[in-house]
Amino acid sequence: MKGKSLNHNSEIFSVSVLVSLLRQENAMDLCVIKLPEYFNYADYFVVATGFSPRHIRAMALYTVKVYKFLKKEKDPHVKIEGKDSENWICIDFGGIVVHYMVQETRELYELEKLWTLRAYDEQLQKIPSEKLPEDFILDAELTK
Repeated sequence: MKGKSLNHNSEIFSVSVLVSLLRQENAMDLCVIKLPEYFNYADYFVVATGFSPRHIRAMALYTVKVYKFLKKEKDPHVKIEGKDSENWICIDFGGIVVHYMVQETRELYELEKLWTLRAYDEQLQKIPSEKLPEDFILDAELTK
């Protein structure tokens, strides 16, 4: 089953609309990642940085408010995690999952690297391991 076939989001509330809203709300360091087709949970993963806990909360509430205004009957309800957190809020809009974070939290968790480094890690796994010739390996016992 491909992610697209799940019909996650309204055509009206798209990732482009979300990014425009976040830019309007002065989000910093926006990162939008298109998830692989086989990933059935969502189509996009977005990370946005706010200046303060109050700023991330305001951005999150604003995007939820706009989503609810544009939402069609068949569109999913939003799911919110981190309501009581000072430095992180996650909102699942169906096909788009957004993490709102203060700078320190974003630097600590580096969520976007989970997706952007994956291809690099897969490439590294395909490289055959190299073995040094026996005469090249330094024996610590001989150097004493």
